[in-house]
Amino acid sequence: MAQVQRTIPLLLPADEDLRQTLAVFQAVEQQLSAPCFNGGQPLSAVRLHRACYQQVKGQLNAQMTCTAIRLVAAAYQSAQSNRRPPQRPFQFRRRRALFLIGPRGRDASLRPDGTLSLWTVAGRKPLPYQVPAAFQQRLAQAKTIDSLTVLERGGQLIGRLTITLEVPDPPAACPETEAVVGIDLNETNALVAVDGEERVLFVSGKAVKVRNRRTAKTRARLQRKLAARKAQHRDTRSVRRVLKRLGRRQRHRTQTFAQTVAKRLGEWAPPQAVLVFERLQLPPPQQEQIRGRALRRRLALWQRGLIRRWTEQQAQERGLRVGEVNPAYTSQTCSRCGQRGTRRRHRFTCPHCGFQEHADINAARNIRTRARSTVLRGSGLLSTSPEARAAEAAGKPLA
Repeated sequence: MAQVQRTIPLLLPADEDLRQTLAVFQAVEQQLSAPCFNGGQPLSAVRLHRACYQQVKGQLNAQMTCTAIRLVAAAYQSAQSNRRPPQRPFQFRRRRALFLIGPRGRDASLRPDGTLSLWTVAGRKPLPYQVPAAFQQRLAQAKTIDSLTVLERGGQLIGRLTITLEVPDPPAACPETEAVVGIDLNETNALVAVDGEERVLFVSGKAVKVRNRRTAKTRARLQRKLAARKAQHRDTRSVRRVLKRLGRRQRHRTQTFAQTVAKRLGEWAPPQAVLVFERLQLPPPQQEQIRGRALRRRLALWQRGLIRRWTEQQAQERGLRVGEVNPAYTSQTCSRCGQRGTRRRHRFTCPHCGFQEHADINAARNIRTRARSTVLRGSGLLSTSPEARAAEAAGKPLA
């Protein structure tokens, strides 16, 4: 059995002592930020602890003070790892606090009576909490409860409980018996999957795509309004609040849609299956790499990465494997005869054998066929199109 970490939400009461604890934790992080920046040479967690522990101790308990030090140092190290070295000290504006739990229940613990016992600036307090129905089974299956992050959003206190689950190990590769599922990701038809029994899972993303486009137009209009107000030296707080709210709604909408799609795929896939995606390597939507503002906006709103990430999490929990194949000509090759055909929007037609099918279903079948052939024959690319065979022989990428 393997172990994975997951996060589940908790609904917490509006306790003033807990709010004050979040404010103190934020103040400690802000106090540590400038010393950790160290003139552009960020300190490690150990060096920051040695330099600043005596100055910040006493505001929180010892364990939470050490936690705040590690979080501040980790923020600077993460920026450096992402090749974005900090130019000035970070501003920790979000009110949040991390409570360690673990086997010993250090800063917080879940009691058998259904209350949450956690440390506050007013002392240890038991608080009631609620777990959404969709996550209650996952909490009951938790092997260990590791930590609790409490944050304030819109005047409400929300907890994020990190737990460790035991999941089955993925099966060993067995090409003769394993079920392979070909998955095609698109903008309008978010996910199309085909398995060995010709079952088809078709998930449309048109509704989310339309709503994201409307939100993008509204945000563009508000950004023009914001620029005009700045030029006139007028107050811009109301416009900035609306922009933040629209961006938050769009992110939540996209995340929820990706999670829903991944869950449907995990429940639909056969047991011990291999989920195969295309190896999509699109360049970042930048001016010098992708021409056209409309195309860059479409690629920015396409949720393919989120669907892939949440699908991998579902695969971990269900003991499934995830693979990928070369995407060359999967949408232009006939899944029946293997020759090049014609695709017009969502309709694929093969002039050689007369085969007609939905273009995305045809692409999913090609992905599955290519994955089966890759496993059986050890080839990195399998396609009967002349262009693909020539590129494979020359060692040139097709996509």
